[in-house]
Amino acid sequence: MKIFIDTGALIALTDADDENHKKAKTFYNTTKEKGGKFLTTNFVVCETMNYLNTKVSHNIAIIFRENLKKSGLIEIINITPLMEDSAFNIFKQYADKNFSFTDCTSFSIMKSLKLKKAFAFDRHFEQYSDFVRLP
Repeated sequence: MKIFIDTGALIALTDADDENHKKAKTFYNTTKEKGGKFLTTNFVVCETMNYLNTKVSHNIAIIFRENLKKSGLIEIINITPLMEDSAFNIFKQYADKNFSFTDCTSFSIMKSLKLKKAFAFDRHFEQYSDFVRLP
């Protein structure tokens, strides 16, 4: 089973002071133990690094990126121009939802890969589609 992992979940896993840290760690470890796989996008990684750099520290942002690549536990998909176009169509269509463009790229990749589950603390996943937001 593959689960999309969003920025908020990555931040919660990385930042021990995040309000969702314990919940995120428990869910991540339990899913991993059960053989679950995670995937995300380069846009989500960028957004996470920017947040960590600004709100936590530059060093934590660097450690996050280095550990993400080394661990091999989270597959990172690079958003292609076609996916970006699809995301832009979602972005244009849902002006009333306040989706970030990164959210729209996430929705696009989830649709294209037929993923239904997102490890996310962002309610936008449920607002956009019938995605199931975990934990």
